[in-house]
Amino acid sequence: MAKFVLAGKTDCPYYAKAELLADRLQRSLPDFRIHKISILPDQWQDWLADTCQKNGWNHDESPLLWRELVHQGGKGVFLGGFCDFLEHCQNYYNITSDMSEELMRRIAEENLVTKLELIMEEKHRASLVQPLHLWIGSALNTTCNMLLPSLLSAEVLSQASAISLHLLDLEGNEEELQSLKMETEDLALPLVHQVTVHTDLHDAFQNAEIILLLDERRPEGDGAPDPEAIRATVDLYAEYGRLIGSGAAENVKVVVSGGPLVNLRCSVLLRASSLDAGRFAAVATQLENRARAAIADKLGVRTSEVKDVIVWGDIGDGFYVDLQRAMVFNYDGPTKGPPFFSQPVLDIVYEREWLDKDYQELVRGREAAVVSKTGHGADMSTANGILTLLKAWNGAAEPATQMFSVGILCTELYELDCDAVLSAPVSLKGGRWTATPGLALPEHLRSQLQLSAARLRDKISGENTVAPPTDDAVAPPTDDVVAPPAEDIAAAQNQEISI
Repeated sequence: MAKFVLAGKTDCPYYAKAELLADRLQRSLPDFRIHKISILPDQWQDWLADTCQKNGWNHDESPLLWRELVHQGGKGVFLGGFCDFLEHCQNYYNITSDMSEELMRRIAEENLVTKLELIMEEKHRASLVQPLHLWIGSALNTTCNMLLPSLLSAEVLSQASAISLHLLDLEGNEEELQSLKMETEDLALPLVHQVTVHTDLHDAFQNAEIILLLDERRPEGDGAPDPEAIRATVDLYAEYGRLIGSGAAENVKVVVSGGPLVNLRCSVLLRASSLDAGRFAAVATQLENRARAAIADKLGVRTSEVKDVIVWGDIGDGFYVDLQRAMVFNYDGPTKGPPFFSQPVLDIVYEREWLDKDYQELVRGREAAVVSKTGHGADMSTANGILTLLKAWNGAAEPATQMFSVGILCTELYELDCDAVLSAPVSLKGGRWTATPGLALPEHLRSQLQLSAARLRDKISGENTVAPPTDDAVAPPTDDVVAPPAEDIAAAQNQEISI
């Protein structure tokens, strides 16, 4: 089989004549094939120079012809220009062309008009695709591999008709990111429109509608970060915040996930950006799920059968797990009921010392136990926490008003005098973070949350004016939780921040 490649300027008369001659041969000969490459006049010289340099050819006019070695493979055989092609056709196929110059020019003009129309049509088709721009920071974090297959789906991003995925990693190299890009493309997910990689901050977060910022350093659970690491994180996320404020979409959703510095990172972003505070959230879901798992182990039920566990405070520095609203289903105790029957956890677990001390420490050490056994971070639970938060934020979680813990600026929601991101129980109502109905901030935690906010401010400024937390600092009083006054509950229910 003979396969020829014909390339030329769209408005070149000799390209038009060679094109019609090649079409005639293709119709007449069963094993003759022609592939045409039409180049706009202003792009022809650059294209010709690159092609000749790559193949070691010497040619400076339009058109250009060569023959592909279909069966042997390898570099094509250079034929030359129009006269060379005409001579080849006469010698091998005894076919020539007698097209007049006037007809050649008219066809060349039609070729140019047709080419421009095709380009405009292609641009129009491309403009109809409006992909959702999703950025993932620290994309070489192993959590990303767990996250991508479920993240790039209609179940999580139900509002997207297509997704343009941007993989950013400042500490990784281009080759590693290209490998991750290839793996993502190999998933063949229908929503993925394009995958691009980034290793510097140039144009970072441009047009971003969803930003996921994973941990910068792994593994987690290997001790508190040193002051130098904290300073570097503050500087980096201050720059992230400025870039997000200037380049991201106004309705962007920024999700920060990771270990000890997650609240700090989210607080710095919020301060450095000019966007609304409701656009930023730190993931506390994985910690909430660990707290549920510890209760489930204690009561002999599945983790999914423990609900409404609350995480207050700074996830990496003085959080407290609150069980005042926690319920358990299918508990095998003196009182039993159908599957929908639930009982308060505090009515069943009456060991108050265990709840106030051992249980809190058990939750704190659960991730470190995973790291010690596996040698890497708790990637599955981290990825699941991100997906849970995004589903709720995008309205894909049912019911939409369920309570869960999220790191947000909760100054207005729970009347806290602080400007830092802290974990608190929230619900989503009409696209807004709202205080959970019927729940107010317990007084014994209010002052400790103020201290957590002060410590976050010190870390951001590089100062150290607040003493570190102790185990007793976040312990509630040993008496039963007292419900807040009705007016406090009403005030909390009416507070919300825009997202």
